[in-house]
Amino acid sequence: MVTSFLLLAGLGVLVVATAGVSWIMLNAMAPDVLPAFSTFLAVAVGVVTVEVVLGTGLVTLGAFLYNLSAQYSGGVEIAVTEALTGPPPAHVRTVLLMARARRRLRTRIPARTQSDRRTD
Repeated sequence: MVTSFLLLAGLGVLVVATAGVSWIMLNAMAPDVLPAFSTFLAVAVGVVTVEVVLGTGLVTLGAFLYNLSAQYSGGVEIAVTEALTGPPPAHVRTVLLMARARRRLRTRIPARTQSDRRTD
């Protein structure tokens, strides 16, 4: 809950700052068309407040539902290894098959010498 609140509050600060910069730019292009700066920021702060409250509530509800479902299903398990010991067996087999195909191709296609090539 605290993490989601801090994340959404930080996002809200960015939205309010963006709204302020947008008002300044739009007011420079068309003066006296927009409402006052304080009104513009008050609306932005109101929207951000609703977003932070609803977002924090929804994230908390989502975490509760996940924990409830994980209790019954066992959750998600992740296995982390520290280091790989070598390439996977499929990779080694693929490299060997490619080398075998290259050898077969070289034996079946005769090598072209300098005298075999046409000069146009």
